[in-house]
Amino acid sequence: MRTAVEHIMGTAISIAAPDSVAPQQFQAATAVAFGYLRHIDDVFSPFRKDSPISHLRDGRLRLSDLDGHPHGPAIREVLDLCEVLKQASGGAFDAWAVGDPPGFDPSGAVKGWAAEHASGLLVDAGLPRHALNAGGDVRVHGVRTDDFPWRVGITDPHRPDTVLAVVAIHAGAVATSGVAERGAHIWHPHTTRRATALAQVTVTGPDLTLADGYATAAVAMNDVRAAHTWLRGLDPGHQAMTVDPAGHVWRTAGMAALTRPSVAAAPRSG
Repeated sequence: MRTAVEHIMGTAISIAAPDSVAPQQFQAATAVAFGYLRHIDDVFSPFRKDSPISHLRDGRLRLSDLDGHPHGPAIREVLDLCEVLKQASGGAFDAWAVGDPPGFDPSGAVKGWAAEHASGLLVDAGLPRHALNAGGDVRVHGVRTDDFPWRVGITDPHRPDTVLAVVAIHAGAVATSGVAERGAHIWHPHTTRRATALAQVTVTGPDLTLADGYATAAVAMNDVRAAHTWLRGLDPGHQAMTVDPAGHVWRTAGMAALTRPSVAAAPRSG
């Protein structure tokens, strides 16, 4: 398996493809994907004072100015996605109410959205079979090799060196939000407190954009029963698994069929 890793968006982003891909083609394709992700980080990082998103947050850039802004179309696309996730989650996902005091931060939607676009760029660059892992948000295309599916491991948030379960998929996404990598970093928008009712939420689906957003939204609900009810009501194309602070694991019926007990797996989600 050919692999490449770079540190972008504050996390490790890895790309894997079968050995049958020519080294030069793999290098060229991954360079395109990594370059795109670095560009998105420049535009959307809330930690860079000179990023357009920081300007939007502090008022130096107004929504009415986006039509003439060089990054306006991408920002509009993310803002529209944030609104879709807010409506779908009953307000639990709210990019305009992150932190204490509440402020604007679309990061909960950006990484999965950007990784989905980067995966499409890999296909366009000649890698129809690949796995892209953006800090636990995994997008796979095509069979891994010899008709075998990709096996995506889901990390146990209470034992970060342990794979809790494995999802085997030929194409699609596995997104995980929780405390394993960054601690309690997702906010409940109505109380402006960090969401801690669930240690981790994993959502599978046809693309990473919504899978990642749904996983973040479920954590942000900060209510186990409400999150389970909402996740169970998602369309059949999306399945979910949660882990609570005591280590109890819950799965939707479809997720139970997708997951298998822990075994050695790659790429790993967490």
